Amino acid sequence: RAHGRGCCRRGLLWGGAWLWGGGGERGWAEGKEETWRVWLEARFVRPAVSAPIPGAQRTVLALGEWDGMRLRAFTREEWAAQGAGWEEGERRARAQCARDLERVESVVRRDRRGVVESVELRSVEPRMASAVLAPGFGERFAEWVGEGCLLVVPNRHQAWVFPKHASVHARYTAEVLRAYAATSSPVSVELLEWSGAGLKAVGVFENGRGF
Repeated sequence: RAHGRGCCRRGLLWGGAWLWGGGGERGWAEGKEETWRVWLEARFVRPAVSAPIPGAQRTVLALGEWDGMRLRAFTREEWAAQGAGWEEGERRARAQCARDLERVESVVRRDRRGVVESVELRSVEPRMASAVLAPGFGERFAEWVGEGCLLVVPNRHQAWVFPKHASVHARYTAEVLRAYAATSSPVSVELLEWSGAGLKAVGVFENGRGF
């Protein structure tokens, strides 16, 4: 299991070492900002410009752009040319993630008593990993799952949102693992907690293991 207690200072993963972002807006690519994105990425992909998620062992944040067909991580050279720190880049990129959330379809799933168990999110385009980082993402689903939520994004086309104060997510283990395995664009099977303070990992979906 992955546990996300506590905090982690944000930085860049550069050549295998975390570089803490300073800088400001100097060198920002004016006119291309609408293509910038930040998204959840599998750690094994090793994107050149990335930052850790507190408690996560399999998932990182990647910074890059939506090129019209896919999310493409910046190269080290592209990032260096911007002269900006991670926090500024993430803030501006997150604002653009709202474009991706607008394209996501949601399906509310309830138990036999009519109580909401989850909200399944689907995207025809591979935008899900960035859509879930849009500003106000949690508030959008608060009507169904309450304030704060749990989140898993097994691939770039699909995600689930669960109530924070419930254990119903464990019932979805088989579905989540199938969604992760049956795709050419896997993201992660880590369970993340979304709140106004940011993301942190609180568990992992695995066969034969609970949370």
